[in-house]
Amino acid sequence: MPTEISDGDREGGFVLEEHLREYLANNLHVLEDGMTLWPVGQDQNAVEFPVGGNRRIDILARDRSGVPTVIELKVSRGHEKTIGQVLYYRARVKDLFKAESARIVIVAREISRELRAATSELQDVSLFEYRLSMNLNRV
Repeated sequence: MPTEISDGDREGGFVLEEHLREYLANNLHVLEDGMTLWPVGQDQNAVEFPVGGNRRIDILARDRSGVPTVIELKVSRGHEKTIGQVLYYRARVKDLFKAESARIVIVAREISRELRAATSELQDVSLFEYRLSMNLNRV
């Protein structure tokens, strides 16, 4: 019989944001069917995509319709100030790729009430909380 180890209420999330970023970059389908990394040139990467200065989008993806999607990751809690960051990234993506629209996805261990309120009237913003678990099977 499998034994499940769950992260519980306050622990068990990714320790480093790079681990969460790597997992999602390789498994974008868990966010949405048909989502893929944004196609970039040889000198660029869709993971930690540079948007000017020292700013980088955690993951730049595209949905199944080809719409650019900014994915911002917070290994623990997503606060309301996150929305300013991703709105800037969305504006840069629209400008860089001459896109009419771009989506925003925020993934965090916990989404604060303030961030929920700050995004409630924005279109094309999706919030996700993640939870880790592991199954062990005796052999």
